[in-house]
Amino acid sequence: MSLNVACYLVFSLSSKGNYRERNYAEMFVDSRNFSSLQDSALVWKGEAYVSDIKNVLNKFLGEERAQRALSLFFMKYKIPPNTQMADARLINFSEKLLTGSIGSASAKILIASAVKEEQISLVEVLKILEESKETIANNKLLREKSEELSVLALKLKQANEELISKDMQKDEFLDTVAHELKTPITGIRASTELLIDEDDMPSEIKAEFLNNMLNDSDRLTRLINNILDFEKLAKGKHDLNIRQNSIKTTINYAIASVQQLAINKGVLITNDNLIDFRFSYDEDRIVQVITNLLSNALKFTESGKGKITIEYKMINNMFEVYVIDNGKGIPDEDFEHIFSKFYQSKNQNTIKPQGSGLGLAICKQIIEQHNGSIWAKKGNKNGTTFVFKLPFN
Repeated sequence: MSLNVACYLVFSLSSKGNYRERNYAEMFVDSRNFSSLQDSALVWKGEAYVSDIKNVLNKFLGEERAQRALSLFFMKYKIPPNTQMADARLINFSEKLLTGSIGSASAKILIASAVKEEQISLVEVLKILEESKETIANNKLLREKSEELSVLALKLKQANEELISKDMQKDEFLDTVAHELKTPITGIRASTELLIDEDDMPSEIKAEFLNNMLNDSDRLTRLINNILDFEKLAKGKHDLNIRQNSIKTTINYAIASVQQLAINKGVLITNDNLIDFRFSYDEDRIVQVITNLLSNALKFTESGKGKITIEYKMINNMFEVYVIDNGKGIPDEDFEHIFSKFYQSKNQNTIKPQGSGLGLAICKQIIEQHNGSIWAKKGNKNGTTFVFKLPFN
């Protein structure tokens, strides 16, 4: 027995066991460290140096990242930094590090080559390339999905902002309607109370109050009609009466509706177009558009010096009408808002804004229902030019 024990000790200490035996010995002797390797720990055969493993990691992860990872590994398992031989834990740790960058098959092959110091075969190279190709394809798919999610998130954000904006516009619309309706009603009520309270009011003052009441009533009627018109047009509930009409006659109808106002203010309105055109449109609605544009021009032209000219021409099968005035023009800050509901420019000649602020918004709705467009020209040195065009058919 003593001889057997002595021989066992001599041969064990003088010879180096194979690496499978060393690996199993480590598993049984240091069970605490083995349990930390988890179920997926690598059981490897061969001899590996820390420097070789480090070189592999440097090539694929970069020196800084590889050094940081190895430092954390040595600190975790309390291994001296100058250790030369790699154990199963380091092999397993290194393989997992590489798996995140080049894939599991590629990581196994590269670690195995460092352990065995063998040349990588063509089959293994092809496997690396195949896995790299698959990894690239997966990364591309993930990137595309990420971009799709970003686009969807942006659309959702825009839709949410649009809903908020529409909700705010609705509130502003209701507030402005209430204010616009309240103004003439307040004037009528005040005049009525004065007429009732003052029995001995002179006939001239009484006539002035009655005239103010009539004007406020007319304004209230126009405002209600404009609101109803706008809402019908906006919801597409108004059917157009499309038929062949003379554009020159239509323009003359519109001029006639504002001619007396123009005469009272000393503003000249001209329609000197010699050629007439006949095409299909709703005459009543186009008269309403031109009347609104003329009324708008009258507000901004100077009394006694104002001039409004209407011109038209046909371009690329579209009929264009121009309403040109020599008034104050449109301030730059107003251009984006002139066709908005209830928007009234601060550049009017009168102290108190006139009209409902729906005229141009209604014009836009009518023209767009005719599949046309309307805009104000920018860059005019003097006055304003409004243009609308309709399909010529």
